[in-house]
Amino acid sequence: MEEYKLIKIEHVKYKVVGEPFVGLPTEQPQLPDLVYQNRLKNTVEQMVNQGLDYLIIYADREHYGNFEYLTGYGPRFEEALLVIEQNGESYQLLGNECLGMANHSKIPTKGILYQALSLPNQPLGDNKKLKTILDSIGIKETQKLGLVGWKLLHPDFGSIYDFDVPSFIVDEIKSMVPKESLINATDLFIHPDYGLRVKNTADDIAYFEFGAAYASDAVQQMLLHARTGLNEVEISQFHTAGSLPTTLFPKVLAGERIDLNMVSPTTNILNLGDRFQVSMGLIGGQSNRRGFAAYSEDDLPEESKDYLEKVAKPYFVAVSNWYENMGINVPGGEIYDMIESVYPKKDYGWFLNPGHLISTEEWMSSPIYENSDITLKSGMVMQMDIIPFTQMKYAAPNCEDGIAIADGELREELRENYPEVYARIEKRRKFMMDVLNINLKPEILPLSNLTGLYRPFMLNKDKAFVIEK
Repeated sequence: MEEYKLIKIEHVKYKVVGEPFVGLPTEQPQLPDLVYQNRLKNTVEQMVNQGLDYLIIYADREHYGNFEYLTGYGPRFEEALLVIEQNGESYQLLGNECLGMANHSKIPTKGILYQALSLPNQPLGDNKKLKTILDSIGIKETQKLGLVGWKLLHPDFGSIYDFDVPSFIVDEIKSMVPKESLINATDLFIHPDYGLRVKNTADDIAYFEFGAAYASDAVQQMLLHARTGLNEVEISQFHTAGSLPTTLFPKVLAGERIDLNMVSPTTNILNLGDRFQVSMGLIGGQSNRRGFAAYSEDDLPEESKDYLEKVAKPYFVAVSNWYENMGINVPGGEIYDMIESVYPKKDYGWFLNPGHLISTEEWMSSPIYENSDITLKSGMVMQMDIIPFTQMKYAAPNCEDGIAIADGELREELRENYPEVYARIEKRRKFMMDVLNINLKPEILPLSNLTGLYRPFMLNKDKAFVIEK
């Protein structure tokens, strides 16, 4: 990336910016059966390539993305196992309360009751050992098995013989085959270079845009209605996402509670000058805003009055450069290096990946890390996620949102099959490019209604950062 093309701090201006109202989807896209058929076909092809006779996919309420990718649903309350044979036949092992969900599977399957997956003290009279169930399915000692969890344990740490699945499941499977015949196969789904779930179709992108739009609208409405004297719970009640399934717990945090970070709203009251954060994550995208509950620097303590120049503007330099430089065939390591050059981690305290893949889960995996040679690809859906850590006298700035990356063919398919989705994407691109002056490559499709919009003084609904070169 050429140095002279990068946005610098002198290019960031704090000006009047009208609120973007892009609108919400009126109908949630449903993934066609053909999508699931192709997913199963691709999974079986990978099994053949890896010499796997069976694939066993684990799921629980927090970690169900790989399971849902094929079945179209995730377990509630309980864990679940999806067993796929190399011929494409499948079996879904479910507890007492989820067994009926197998009837709604998007791929042909047989539901099998495995009561060890049920909640504590529920009836277990029909329980069978996992080994007995897998024997009945046809798994033999001479076969090679792949077990899918949700982490990439190897090659970064661990080996293909290490697993992130509960031991009551792993131990039973281990007892059936030699050690070298059971491998961790999670990478087949989520590896940021070749994982099956990394590249999305037009149908997937339309489905994810629904969640991203609602998540961003929820954040927008909470911010528009936020005022001092309301407590965190009261502010959270302005969100518009209804009971859509979340990918992380929603946040409304004020004052010192922001230091707890991973907590939910309470009746803590928002006061003028508080550090303030609002976020919502749904399937397909998360929107997050963090700054000061203030109208201007005049509302801040004396020690924090340099917030705009010292903390917020440098952050927006990184954000705007991220959006401008994302594109097809760009190596993830190049994005990492670019962020490090304009926003050094030693100065601003970030340490997580500056961007990651999003899907059914908020963080699936990431091609963006130091020295990564993984290139960004058409079909990826990604989160702008740069998380600085600052002195407590400052609010660590944040304006996370998601994008899809789509080549000309994928964009045309999206435009033709989902014209309303594409129209909203075009409105967002126009706002980013014509109002915020953040230049986007043609393949960058904003999925959030707030993408790029950052109001560091969060009670000031009129002013935001823009780029002026």
